[in-house]
Amino acid sequence: IGPAAARLGILFALPIEAHAFEQRVRDTVEYQASNLVISEGTCNQQAVLWTISGIGRQAATNAAQLLVSGHRPDALISVGFAGGLSPELKHNTVVIPETLLCKNNERIGLPMAGSRFDWPISLSVTQETTLVTVDAVVDSSQKKSDLRGETNAYLVDMESAAVALVARENRIGFLAIRAISDTSEETLPPEVTTLSQPQSSMHRLGAVLAAITRRPRAVTDLWTLWEQSLRCSRALADELERIARAIH
Repeated sequence: IGPAAARLGILFALPIEAHAFEQRVRDTVEYQASNLVISEGTCNQQAVLWTISGIGRQAATNAAQLLVSGHRPDALISVGFAGGLSPELKHNTVVIPETLLCKNNERIGLPMAGSRFDWPISLSVTQETTLVTVDAVVDSSQKKSDLRGETNAYLVDMESAAVALVARENRIGFLAIRAISDTSEETLPPEVTTLSQPQSSMHRLGAVLAAITRRPRAVTDLWTLWEQSLRCSRALADELERIARAIH
C-alpha cells in the first residue's frame, strides 16, 4: 500500500480525547452508523476517519469492527488517555507502546508483524514500554502499584488491546497512542469510576450533579481533571498530526 492510498482509522473512547484533533481536521463529513457517528476528513492531507467508541473493551471492539467492515481503513490507531504505572511517566507524556498486554497475558508487539501496512520509518515507538488493557478504572496509587508489580507494564488503559485484536484479525496496521492523564502516584477522584460507566450524556451530567451535591469538593477535583484532559487532548492531536504528515 503506497502512502497516498493509506487511510487511517482512529478510535477514541471519549469526546474529550478527540476534542483537539477534531478541530484540526479539514473537509469533515459525518455518517450515522448504528449507534456511532463515523467522521471522515483530512489531517495534513492524509485521509483519516474516526469515531468515539465509548469506554471499555466491548465498545472498542464494536467500533473497530464497524470501521473495518464499513470503511476499510488500512490501519487502526487506538488513541486516548492512559494511567501511568511507572514513576517515569509524567503528565501529558505521549507514549506509543512497544508491547500490548492483553487478557490471558498474551503479548502483542507493535507495530504488529504480518499486517499489510508499513508504518513510516520515522515513527517513534517508545522503546521497552508495555501497555496493559484492563476492564475497570485503576483509580488509586496502590492499585497502580499492584498492577505494575503483576505485569511490569508502564501504563494502563481500557481499549487498546481490543482494537489491536480486530486489526490483527483483518491483517491491517495497528498502533496505540496514549497520553498520560494521571501518574502512578495519583489517586483519581472517586467520581471517575462512576463517570466512566457506559451511559448517555444526560445520565453522565446527572451523575456529575449528584456527585457535587454529595461532595462539594468534587467541583475542584473534576475541574482540575478537565483541564488536565484538555492538555492531554492537545498532546494527542500533535502526535496524530505528526504521524499523518509522515505517512502522507
